[in-house]
Amino acid sequence: MKVVAQADVIEEVHRRGGAVYVWPRRLRCCGGSIVLEAATDPNGKAFQLAAEEPMRVFITVGMVMPETLHLELDRRSRIRAFWNGLAWIA
Repeated sequence: MKVVAQADVIEEVHRRGGAVYVWPRRLRCCGGSIVLEAATDPNGKAFQLAAEEPMRVFITVGMVMPETLHLELDRRSRIRAFWNGLAWIA
């Protein structure tokens, strides 16, 4: 899995401990689409290491890895994850 992240994301993740955790979440709207959530805290979920560069990235156990995981910061400095550049898992 290739991780694509701008310098501001990498800096923010390193400031918060150096790892980002990614998991799928089904939306109640939009026909039950699945999106990715991301945080620097595992929140008690089980994760496996998926990438080490440019930062450590963990995904939930059993999750199929995208070819490319895009990470961005929103206006509130929350990490947003995109599956192969898409907001939803296809």
